[in-house]
Amino acid sequence: MLVDSLFGVQIICTFVFGGSQFLRMFTTSQGVSVSWYACWQVFLVLNLVLAIRAHRNQPSRVTFQIILSYVAWTTMVALDLVVMVWKNTGIWNIRDTITIALATIGTATTLTVAKQKQLTIADPMVKGYFAVFFKAVPQLVLAYNIMIGGGGGLAGIAIVTGHITILIRLGQLWFSIKEAGWDRNRTGSALSEIANESSWIVATIAWFVC
Repeated sequence: MLVDSLFGVQIICTFVFGGSQFLRMFTTSQGVSVSWYACWQVFLVLNLVLAIRAHRNQPSRVTFQIILSYVAWTTMVALDLVVMVWKNTGIWNIRDTITIALATIGTATTLTVAKQKQLTIADPMVKGYFAVFFKAVPQLVLAYNIMIGGGGGLAGIAIVTGHITILIRLGQLWFSIKEAGWDRNRTGSALSEIANESSWIVATIAWFVC
């Protein structure tokens, strides 16, 4: 019952976040960058792959709900990005280039270490680190963008629901771990989500300060 309730709240918050940002992108993207959305989309796809692999290894109601959660987020972020590009409310700047560069360097470093340890790109921990560099790093740059230019492009309700959904996903992972124990898929997902919440806290502080 609790797991189903968490899933329901997660889906509601996903559409509240995505919908509020969808409307905001029609008018302003102050503090919000194209690279943040683009990297976020990569992050979601990576975690969706991890969730699918975990479900295949140990199918359960919880793991299936996690998959549906990531599908919902992937859809909403894609719509927000499309509006931002379509309405031309976001302009690529040097900080976008830096964001992509940092994500690329992090990815290259992860691949180098993985090769040394004879791990493939399909390894869950490798994908988990990819997600860190495509989510946590861009959110730290997002915090910097907000500090220097304001956070008008980020809706207040999006800040709140962002925290709620991350914590719910961590809760879902916890229930999944209680059911089937730790494995590399769940460890990779936990790593990426903890980094996600930590960097979102930094972005939230920047938003409140500005």
